[in-house]
Formats: sequence, structure tokens, C-alpha cells
Amino acid sequence: MLVKEVKPIDKFGKNLLQEQDANSIIETIIEKPLQSACKQFKEKNIETSMSSANKNNIVKKNKKRVNKVDVLKKAEQNKIQTFLQAGKGYAWIMLNYNTLSDENRKILFDLEDQLGEDSIWFVKSNYVEFMNAIRKPFRLKPLVETFDDKYAQEFKSKQLVLMYNQRYPRRSVFIRMPIDENTKVEEVETYFNEITSKFKAQ
Repeated sequence: MLVKEVKPIDKFGKNLLQEQDANSIIETIIEKPLQSACKQFKEKNIETSMSSANKNNIVKKNKKRVNKVDVLKKAEQNKIQTFLQAGKGYAWIMLNYNTLSDENRKILFDLEDQLGEDSIWFVKSNYVEFMNAIRKPFRLKPLVETFDDKYAQEFKSKQLVLMYNQRYPRRSVFIRMPIDENTKVEEVETYFNEITSKFKAQ
């Protein structure tokens, strides 16, 4: 089966770590190519927030994949971008960076070194930036967000600021795999299973 044959599942994510019957829920709300990886993350007590691997992730012939440099260029032009940029030409899984152990955070930075900056995106929600833009005309004191974990500065140096619903974590990591019209579901499963195998139980 090809990824372009997979229909999108439009359901809100759940914190699978809090669900007793997580595997059944995964099979209901996670698209087939990413079910195995999400189950493995659950077994390692790693929180997945969102994911996508369906026909909508395939870019049309006259379009190109969205890479990190594209997002950075638009950010310089003050153009608001959403997390959906992560899925234009890529299958992806979003992890809650805030609940990861330092050991698993280090693994993600190592993965970025190995796979490249287009495969691992460190993403911060634009909530504070958005609220400060509203507050500024009223001369309200700007909101300040501080992260002081071990890898906070490294995350900040690599981060993309994107817009997504506040029900999701303030800092996230998107693990991405480039896909096209010929990509098979099994190829996505293999790619993500290899990545999940590198993480440690926490």
C-alpha cells in the first residue's frame, strides 16, 4: 500500500501515556504508517502529541517540499506559519519535548546531526510572540518565557517558531521523513521504527 492511498484521520490527539488501552486508541486515531512507532514510544513512556502520514502529505507535482530554510525565510518576512508546514512533503511524528528525559533530548540532537535539520525540527509555539504583539499597543509589559533545562540554549539555537493550538506542548520536536507518490506504508514504518529504537525508556 502507498502512503498516497492512506486517508487522513481528523481526530484530536490524546495523551496516550494516561490511557490503559493505548494500543487500541492508537489504531483508531493514528494513521497506519505511524502506528507501530507510536506504540513503541508509548512503551518507552514517551509522549507523542500529533502525527501525520497520509495522502495530504504528498506534495503536488508543481509544488516542493517545505524545508527548514523555507520556514526561516518566511519568518524573516514576519509571515505567520503553522505546524502544517512540517507535513508538506513529509510524514511526521510530534513529540512533547518538555516531558523528555535529558538522555532522550540528547538523542534527538544527535539524530539531527545524523539525519539533517530537515528531518528533526525543534519547534516552539508562537503563543508568547502572538500575545506580546497584542499587548504592545496597550503598553503592557511583555510576557517572558524562560526555559532552564540542560539543553534549553541548544534547543533555542535550533528552534522554529510555529503556530499551533495551545492544547499542545510549548516546545515540541517533529521527526520527519521525506515522502512522495511512490512511498510505501512499509517504508515509513521501517524508517520510524529504526528511529524509535534509538530512544531509551524513561
